[in-house]
Amino acid sequence: MSAATSLLALSCVFINAQAPPAGAAPPAPTLQSGSAASPNDTLLAKATSLYDSTAKSGLHSFDCQVHPDWKKIVSSVKKGAPDAADDAKVALLNTVKITLHARLNGGSTLDWQPPESLEKPLDPAATSMLNKAHQGIENTLVGFVKLWTLLVNGSVAESLGSDEVNVARTGEGFTLRSKDKRYPLTEEFDRDLLLKHFITVDSASAVDIAPTYRPSARGLLVQSFVAHIQPTGAGPAAAQEMHIGLEYQAVSAIQIPARITVEVPNVVEMDFALDGCVVNAALN
Repeated sequence: MSAATSLLALSCVFINAQAPPAGAAPPAPTLQSGSAASPNDTLLAKATSLYDSTAKSGLHSFDCQVHPDWKKIVSSVKKGAPDAADDAKVALLNTVKITLHARLNGGSTLDWQPPESLEKPLDPAATSMLNKAHQGIENTLVGFVKLWTLLVNGSVAESLGSDEVNVARTGEGFTLRSKDKRYPLTEEFDRDLLLKHFITVDSASAVDIAPTYRPSARGLLVQSFVAHIQPTGAGPAAAQEMHIGLEYQAVSAIQIPARITVEVPNVVEMDFALDGCVVNAALN
């Protein structure tokens, strides 16, 4: 599944953004004693305060059972109506028990447990199919956790103080550009400080994420995002587009994903339901 590989590559780019650790409150602007906050510091603090985050909830990790819509995945890859062979694949895939161990500080893993007993041993083709599905789903979900973490861990607006970012007011709102980081990071906000684009560039590619949000008890929570990944030196036609959608569930009063959709137009569509979840958090 090429979509899974692309999502993993995308997540690797964002890990280099060097966001603060999950569950830790973002650093406040540092001011000299007796000094007033600069307009930029005030703007950054206001922007950060608008968003829900794992820093506010104290979330460090969560573990969930995962239920992929295998029929949808297989049909989208095939680009046609399912046949008896596809039905057999879906039936076998539905016997696999999948558990996501999401670690917001890194190191997320996926447990993949095929049934221990089957009526007859799997043939090489079925074994290969299961192995490829395992790799694709693990790469997709582990990559998703990395991307989602960077959008919800409290680093929106780079709230490190105006000495760490360049803040420019534009006709549409505000643009923030990070200083002294390994890879450039640009964040574009509208006049209401709603994040519209999150853009980073490294030696391999340029990535532009456009998120959407919904209100939550602790602030704005990312609801979806569209990512465009363009390899360095390639034209716009070579860029790959990905659509990620989210529905949430409250576990111990903390919002975590309940449903994740991943679509690479004309390539694959994936739909995952998450339940039986346990969270690890220390409330601030």
